[in-house]
Amino acid sequence: MKRTIKLKAVLPYSSDKVWLALTDAKLLGEWFMKNNIEPTKGYYFTFNMKPQKGWDGITHCEIISVEPEKHISYTYRGEATGEKALACAGIHSDTANKMTKGIFTELDTVLSFTLESTCGGTILQMEHSGYSGLKLIIVSLIMQMGWKKQLHKRLPKVLEQMT
Repeated sequence: MKRTIKLKAVLPYSSDKVWLALTDAKLLGEWFMKNNIEPTKGYYFTFNMKPQKGWDGITHCEIISVEPEKHISYTYRGEATGEKALACAGIHSDTANKMTKGIFTELDTVLSFTLESTCGGTILQMEHSGYSGLKLIIVSLIMQMGWKKQLHKRLPKVLEQMT
C-alpha cells in the first residue's frame, strides 16, 4: 500500500511572492513550522515544533531539486506518530487521540511544491509522497487535513500580509 497526498491551491498572488513564502525561513515559519531552509540543492535543514509524545519535534530535510519560482522538492524525514500528525494538522480531539494512540513509525517521504503562473495569480501544487504501509497511510490521511489547512488558510494569510 502506497499513498501520495496531492493538493492544489489557486492563489491570487504572483509566483515570486508565493515562492518567497515557500523558501524564506521566516515566512515559511509563519504558515508552517519554524525552520532554517535555504533553497539550494543539497542543503540540509530542519523543521521544528514543540516535541510531542513519541516525537522529538524535529523533521529532517534535504533539498533534492530546486528551480526558482517554479519548483522545490525536499526529503521530509522523522518519527511519525498519531500524536504528531494530529498536532501538525491542528486537530485537538479526544476521539482522534484515542483513534491514533500507539501509532509510531518512521517517516521517510518527499515534499514537493510546483508553481504555475496564471492570469491574476499562481497555481500551487503540493505533493507529499512516500507513505507506504498501513501506519503511514493512516498518518497521511491526518496530515492531508493539516496540509489543507496550511495551504488554504494559513499560507494565504501570510501572502496577504506580504502585499
